[in-house]
Amino acid sequence: MKIDLKYGDGTVALDCDKLANYAILASEEREAREEEALIQEALEHPIGSPRLRDLASPSDSVCIVVSDISRAYQKMSLFLPYVIRELEEAGVPDEQITLLCALGAHSPQSEEEKRLVLGGLYGRFRFVEHDCRDEKNLVHLGTTRHGTPICVSRYAAEADLVVLTGAVTYHDMAGFGGGRKSVMPGIVSYEAVCANHLRVFAKELGGGLNPDCRLGNLEGNPMHEDMVDACGLLRPAFLFNVVLDGNNRYYKAVAGDWEQAFRKGTGYCEEACMVPIRRKADIAIACCGGYPKDMNLYQASKGYAVGIDAVKPGGAVILLARCEDGMGADPSVSIITDYDSHLEREKKMREAFEPEAYSGYYICEMANKYRLMLVSDYQPAEELEKSGVQMFSSLEEALACAGAEKENVFTYVIPAAMSIVTKFVKGEE
Repeated sequence: MKIDLKYGDGTVALDCDKLANYAILASEEREAREEEALIQEALEHPIGSPRLRDLASPSDSVCIVVSDISRAYQKMSLFLPYVIRELEEAGVPDEQITLLCALGAHSPQSEEEKRLVLGGLYGRFRFVEHDCRDEKNLVHLGTTRHGTPICVSRYAAEADLVVLTGAVTYHDMAGFGGGRKSVMPGIVSYEAVCANHLRVFAKELGGGLNPDCRLGNLEGNPMHEDMVDACGLLRPAFLFNVVLDGNNRYYKAVAGDWEQAFRKGTGYCEEACMVPIRRKADIAIACCGGYPKDMNLYQASKGYAVGIDAVKPGGAVILLARCEDGMGADPSVSIITDYDSHLEREKKMREAFEPEAYSGYYICEMANKYRLMLVSDYQPAEELEKSGVQMFSSLEEALACAGAEKENVFTYVIPAAMSIVTKFVKGEE
């Protein structure tokens, strides 16, 4: 059997018959749902809250928090008009609505990228990209239980009504994306972004990453707890999030109270994307799912987490990611190239955490525990020499090096690694 794995804007063919033993890990195939109907259903039946049109009044200033181009799979241009329609029905004029792009510590977008995010709404509303380093546009709200000082964009802090939008997805550190994540790291200060990301480490130097900060886990996850507290300080009036299936199609949408609706969304996410496995593999082929998920290694490295969960200790994970923009974050390159030992990297991250350095750090830590491989157009390849990652120009080369054709080797093929999570069920190992 041959399958096409998404790679950038194209595909890479995989001949599964050349694998000695394999299984494909994908979420359950479901009939495609009418996306507009899902959006309307959620907005008309909010969770723990009145409808948005009933919360807003004509005199209100409204701040709608939206995601950036790296989250284009949410299809913001599809659902935002329905959110805005609710405000129109409440009598809120366009000039009182601000769209605030939750860049976090990401780079500013080009005009073309803004057009892709907003679609037909481009140019109609005031559109502001959050700058986490612009202190004059930040307002202090308080401190989280973990001691993170929360300063947020004044466009949100000073609005009469804040609406969060986005998607509930799996996240390799915060457990799940979406919900409270629009606030932190989305629209907080750089200091808060760094402090929140620092929660990902174990308490002691040398302990590496905190095991509670992992895919699909919220309980005892200090990064998530920090985000919840930050969101609680801002007190958004309303949330709208979509939930996607393993094929990047809308599975559900949730709206209403920011905390209750988000929690409901995580349950839908597990319904749509949790894949049970009864054995750990020797090799996992983790395909990110194409552009924009594999636009750079900073984003694409999240695909390693799913592959790692599916293999035995020390197993091989082959990440398929075009990375046309290379790493996509210079600090992630520096944390790899500037240090000769991983303990030195950990010490540096603890002393002066840079969120943009995390992906580089994560890759190096996992390469100490697993055999990480990368099939990519990544340039310059020299940037990854100290990471422990093996680079390949073709999937065939990587599979041959991993020994996927050997009789006793078992391989998982994961066509949408950034859209699912695996759950180990006791059985054959």
